Amino acid sequence: MAKKSTVFPRAASFLLVATSLISGGSCYNAPNQRQSHRRASSSSAPDATGDRRSFLVASALSPLIAAVAGVGVASLPPPPSASAFENRIDDKYADVVPQEGVPPTNLGPRTGRPSKSSPGGSYTGLAPCPPSPNCWCSSAPFGDNAARYIGPWRGASIRDVKRVIDTYEAGRGGIDGGGYRVVEYDENGQYLYVQFQSYKAGYVDDVEFWYNPAGGKFDVRSASRVGYSDLGVNAKRLEYIGGRLEREYGWELVRRKSGSLV
Repeated sequence: MAKKSTVFPRAASFLLVATSLISGGSCYNAPNQRQSHRRASSSSAPDATGDRRSFLVASALSPLIAAVAGVGVASLPPPPSASAFENRIDDKYADVVPQEGVPPTNLGPRTGRPSKSSPGGSYTGLAPCPPSPNCWCSSAPFGDNAARYIGPWRGASIRDVKRVIDTYEAGRGGIDGGGYRVVEYDENGQYLYVQFQSYKAGYVDDVEFWYNPAGGKFDVRSASRVGYSDLGVNAKRLEYIGGRLEREYGWELVRRKSGSLV
């Protein structure tokens, strides 16, 4: 059996004694001393002799306190990043500040979204994609941004999508190693919003699913927050989720001649 280290307990004891010496008392009668100090401070002037003694002791012990405290602190592991997702594949890059980007403010189904190809100049649904090749969306009309369009999915319920997400494997296919989390799930409104994070840099992608009653199908949107190209990450993610919905729940997806979704 390995010998238990006593460095940190000894360091803590030393700091306690040193602190007591600096305050001019004993560590064993600190409560009583604090009470007497409060009574004295309310009825008399500060003790100059005690102040000088505290200053001299503090000056002598400060280097030792810093050295011992450094030993104790160095033995503790660094705290994980508060932004790291709990289901990431491992903690290798968990302490790296994630490049999360600016959280979007236009998510969720909305009415009156501007459209250059829809009658009336607007549509109802999820947010459109930007011109950059790091987003796919089925809500915005095909004529608005054909290069970033994906056909809507036909299925029974948003519950099917939630089941697939709940069993999603972080790092599958070399993507989303940073994990994922469900941000919003509205079964009555048939809406699901999930964030996925990359392994090393911590890039966050926003993914949405919503049942569009006007078309009787589910609109999908997967978009990156940071960068210009996503290197195919959003397409891989949608291929996996859509493929499982087809095989496990009988969903119908519009595929291209090549067999891919996008």
